[in-house]
Amino acid sequence: MPHNGRIAILTYHSIDDSGSALSTSPRLFAEQMQILYELGLRVIGLDEVSQALAASGPAESLVVITFDDGFQSISEHAHPVLQRYGFTATVFLVTDYCGKTNSWPSQPWHIERRPLLQWSEIKQMSAAGISFGSHTRTHPDLRMVSRRDAEEELLVSKRTIEDALGQPVYTLAYPYGGYDDVIRRLAAEQFTIACSTALGFARPGSDPLGLERLDMYYLRRPALLRHLFFPQVNAYIGLRRYLRNTRHRVQRWLNPVSHDRYAFLS
Repeated sequence: MPHNGRIAILTYHSIDDSGSALSTSPRLFAEQMQILYELGLRVIGLDEVSQALAASGPAESLVVITFDDGFQSISEHAHPVLQRYGFTATVFLVTDYCGKTNSWPSQPWHIERRPLLQWSEIKQMSAAGISFGSHTRTHPDLRMVSRRDAEEELLVSKRTIEDALGQPVYTLAYPYGGYDDVIRRLAAEQFTIACSTALGFARPGSDPLGLERLDMYYLRRPALLRHLFFPQVNAYIGLRRYLRNTRHRVQRWLNPVSHDRYAFLS
């Protein structure tokens, strides 16, 4: 398989059969993991990305698997498949809502409420090699809250996970992908890696505190995943990025306050 120093950081949310834009069916997830395994792609931890991108980039095609929000379905449907193939992953937790549902105040009305991981499940998965990062305390768009509140969202969520698991937390996913220079500086005080929702491959020159990812909504067709590092898929991702950015610009013009909160792939 061709490569050019890129890393595919895959983004999942819930693993269920609802068919929503934030869901991947258990059957499709299992098929996707089998494809990665059959292709011989190396799956690395998110904490290895900075080193892999150093200098001229990785000497092979690499994949990172991430899950946003910490849905309970990850434990039920995703973790057994990951174990089958010896893959690691990073799950980003909204710490005030662990053991509850994804009913945080900024959640769009049309997103179905589903249960999130219990701390007992998080500890079991951590012991089995899954890593956990911060998705803040309450999942706000950090650009829309005060600096003090943003700092608390980051610091308290990080410490909550560290206290629960007894190990340091270095990774973050910005809720709704939202960050600016101020939020980036706050993140840099607590984390070494932060993921955005910018659509693309991570590559040499990528900001480790604003890493691009590939939302699996756009890679549901198995053929796309089988050719993940081919130029044709890179062009397809570029087109989807252009279309999504155009939609966001229109939404920003129509509603400058809330457009990011209602971007369904975030």
